[in-house]
Amino acid sequence: MDTDPTPDEAREALLQVERRRAQTAAAAGWPRWSWIAAGALIVAYGVLADQQPDFLRNWGSVLVLVLLLLAALTTTRRGSALIGRPVRSRTRLDTTTALWGLAILVTVVGGGTLASVTDVPHVALWFGIAAGILLAAGGPWWQHRVLTRGARR
Repeated sequence: MDTDPTPDEAREALLQVERRRAQTAAAAGWPRWSWIAAGALIVAYGVLADQQPDFLRNWGSVLVLVLLLLAALTTTRRGSALIGRPVRSRTRLDTTTALWGLAILVTVVGGGTLASVTDVPHVALWFGIAAGILLAAGGPWWQHRVLTRGARR
């Protein structure tokens, strides 16, 4: 009994595996509208910080805590199931990606601190706009890259 697949069968099997990986990555990811909504919220937060600093002094920490709670919920299985996202990919920490992320974070925080210290006008507004656009435009791309890269390992 010959169990070796033909080249066409092998090619079809590999295509099926790749389709399943893409389906898994798509199911684990956030929809594009959520990235755009998150970017809009960041822009709104920056505008609010610039135009209504008293409001943020009173309610800013509450807003940040609610968003952090939501982020924490989405990283646990039970929390994800609570908000209707039962699928979550397991990704290992890639040290190169983590170092790049840390470098970008240090650069952004350092730039924001430097701009605040040197009294650049409307720092919160410009940082909010830049971060919101980056999140809305780059978030889906980054998510797809991370999820499909993790599925290939």
